[in-house]
Amino acid sequence: MFRLKANKTSLYKLVGEFENLPPMRRVTITKAYRTPDWWLKWTDADGLLCVAFFSTCMGKALLSIDKKEFCGPQVSRVVHDLDTKDLLERGMVEKFTTAAERGAACGAV
Repeated sequence: MFRLKANKTSLYKLVGEFENLPPMRRVTITKAYRTPDWWLKWTDADGLLCVAFFSTCMGKALLSIDKKEFCGPQVSRVVHDLDTKDLLERGMVEKFTTAAERGAACGAV
């Protein structure tokens, strides 16, 4: 199994491949409490509020990018299905063994 272990810099670089980001100091980066999920918020050159959300759903790593007018309607939403191998090479996921897998391995011996 894999689990997310992103950090601010790796997430900024990942989102930068899909969007034209301002300098890192002008991007608000937030980690969700007790989960491996992350948000990035910034304003693009057109004045739209952009929010990128990095999480997993049903075992797949997803990156959604929403753009909307400030306190206005949503302009666009794009969801990127990320490749686990690419994230592993970036150091954004790690392999781990669940307790059930460890118990099965001990019991099989």
